[in-house]
Amino acid sequence: MPVVETLAPILLIVLLGVGLARARFVGGEAMGGMNWLVFWILLPASLFRLAAKNGDAGPESVAIAVMLLIASFVVAIAGWVVSAAMKLPRNSHGALSQSTFRGNLAFVGIPVLTYALEGRPQAGESLATAAVAMVVLIAAWNLMAVVVLQAGRGGFSMRSLGPGLRSIATNPLLISCGAGLIFNAAGFELPRFADRFLQTLGGAAVPLALLCIGGSIAFIRLGQHVSGIAAAVALKLLAVPALVYGIGRFFQLDDTGLLIAMVFAACPVAASAFIMARQMESDEALASGAIVMSTICSAPVLAVVLWSLR
Repeated sequence: MPVVETLAPILLIVLLGVGLARARFVGGEAMGGMNWLVFWILLPASLFRLAAKNGDAGPESVAIAVMLLIASFVVAIAGWVVSAAMKLPRNSHGALSQSTFRGNLAFVGIPVLTYALEGRPQAGESLATAAVAMVVLIAAWNLMAVVVLQAGRGGFSMRSLGPGLRSIATNPLLISCGAGLIFNAAGFELPRFADRFLQTLGGAAVPLALLCIGGSIAFIRLGQHVSGIAAAVALKLLAVPALVYGIGRFFQLDDTGLLIAMVFAACPVAASAFIMARQMESDEALASGAIVMSTICSAPVLAVVLWSLR
């Protein structure tokens, strides 16, 4: 079955990462080093190659990004309202709101699409489309996260955008994809040795990224505010895919574009949600709980997405 063939390898590698971390076969320091290797070297190499070879496959990326951003704005507001209605502490409002829209596209979305698009016509162009959309979304989500988290602390000022702008300017995924698009637009072609070098590095990104996902959730506890965590996960994994599907059908997005958008919509909460919550003194326990619960619950949602759009 295509769905099983796509998701089973991903889940098994994530579970392997959990097992390796729990058994102390790979220590926390080593797992952290792997995470940085993936984030700073392997995924950027893969994204640069995709954009450099298929940079003209980006127009549909705008439609995909816009669809997801519309859904993100809706659920961000809904998350804030739900948090207030549940009478959670004020600093939890921003953490819950952020957890409703910030998806783990690089470590989950791209690997799932890599397997899901395998064997399809123009798979490389489709992955490049996904990569460009991911860049736009990561940049926008960083700014949205700063806004909602700062609002949860009692106010918002233009100065508070500093952390979000810095994370955008220094994000290697954004830089590498942008550089690849410029390389392609300039009419350059990758030499064969460089193409193989980047392909080899990029090939290691998917399995190591999934191992890091498993290692990162191995010891995180749900903590307090389980109801708030559940609300965030429900909005992230149910409301966002439903909104994106409706918008995609309304604008008559083609099947591959809708698949990309729906896989991104069904991704679990990104680990960066915890990092940003900690930096901005928000409810980091709620953010970490949402990461764990959404990672576990995203598997059946992704299975439904892949089955319905196969």
